Order: sequence, then C-alpha cells, then structure tokens
Amino acid sequence: MRILNDSTASLTGSIAKASYTAVAKKPSLAKDKVALDTAEISDEARVMQEKRQLAEPADLQDWSDVIDRGNGKFTARFHSAAEIAGIVKRGYLMVKGQRVTLDKQQQKELLAAGRQMEKDRQNVMNQFMLEEQLASARQSADSWKKAAQQQSRVMQTAMRIMHGRHVSGADEKELAEAAPELYSMAKSAGTLEKLKEDREQRERDRKLSEANERQRAEENEPRDYSTKPLSAYPTYATELTIDFSGDVPQAGAAGEVTIPPAEA
Repeated sequence: MRILNDSTASLTGSIAKASYTAVAKKPSLAKDKVALDTAEISDEARVMQEKRQLAEPADLQDWSDVIDRGNGKFTARFHSAAEIAGIVKRGYLMVKGQRVTLDKQQQKELLAAGRQMEKDRQNVMNQFMLEEQLASARQSADSWKKAAQQQSRVMQTAMRIMHGRHVSGADEKELAEAAPELYSMAKSAGTLEKLKEDREQRERDRKLSEANERQRAEENEPRDYSTKPLSAYPTYATELTIDFSGDVPQAGAAGEVTIPPAEA
C-alpha cells in the first residue's frame, strides 16, 4: 500500500512538473499581440516619414523665377495658374532659402492676378487665331476671284473668235489652256464667219485684250497672306513683391504684368 502511494505521488509530481514546464515555455498571446501591433504602427510611421522626406525637398526649394530689384527688394514671377494654386495651397514659397508666408489677403490677390493673366493670354490667343482665319479667308477669296475673272475672259474670248473678231495671242492661249474643246469650237465657227473690215471694232478688241493682259498680270502678282507669329504678341505673368530688408521676409502686393515680345 505504501509503495502504491509513493508511486502515485511520484507520478503526480512528474505531471505537475511537466505542466509547469509547458506553461513556462508557452508564449503569451497578449504579449505577442502587443508586439505585433507595435510593429504595425512602426511600419506606418516609417512609411509616413519616408513620404514626408520625399515631399519636403520640393517644398523647400527656392522659387526659380525671382528678380532682384535691389535694396533687399525681390519679385517672384509666376507663369501659370497651376503654379499660383500650388503656392496658395501651401501658403508660402521659398526665396533665398527663407520661407515667405502669404496671408489670406495676399493669397486672394495672387489668385485674382492669376485669373486675369490667364484671361489676357486667352485674348491674345483668340486674336492670333482670328488673324490666321482672316488671312486664310483673304487667300480663298482671291482664289475665287481669280477663277471667276478667268472664266469671264475665256468666255468673252471664245465669243470674239466665233464672230471672227481679233483677239491677242495671250487671250487665245488662255482659252486654249483653260477650255481646249471650247477653243476648237470657237476656231471652227470663226472660220465660217465673214467679217467686214472694221477699224473701230479692231481698236475695241485691241483695248479689250490689253485690259485682259493687265488683269492677268494683277492676278499673278505675289500676295503675302502671312501673319505675325504668336511670339510677336505680348505675354502675361503674375508677380509678387517680397521685401528682405527686415528681419523676416515680407510678401507684398501681387499683380499681373505684361511682358513685351522679344525683339527679332
């Protein structure tokens, strides 16, 4: 009986020891969960930090188009509404390594000047396109006029030949080139026409041929339908004054400026 009790106690002790060892080696779920959450938060923070590091250099770059007016006065120039929108959204721009902050009124003035700049640029583009269209219309009108005048001369010359009247060599050549079939018909009819000698009629025909020659010469004169290029028109920009004479740079007035075309 004593031996049985000792065996039972020994077995119970072994089981208890094994259970204690298993519990001691088993990882804590709560501890692992905290560690996992901590790792996830660290990753998110790291990603945000990397994004911030990538964004900061662009925000901290000096504005590229800055004019030194002397005595600590500068002018920042903007060439598009997108540039202005970016500065207004950020609320500042960098000039000479220093942040120049814009208050609400300055932001409003800058946006208004940018809108006027875009409007004036569109007006210039509209004027340029209008002149291009007018030049094209003049060229088309001259072409139609030339064709109509030539057709009138050709028909007149054919009628004169049919009636046996005198025509110049230039008139006859024009008819032959413009309407070969009509020319052949006119020549055939003209040979059958009996025309009395009429000096006055021959003089009228001579003057008519001279008028036709002058008209042809005028039609063949070179015409210039070109228009001035877009670069010959003024363009527009928006400027913001900046004062560095004090301890802190101060943004001033904003407005539109006209940039005259470059001299050829």
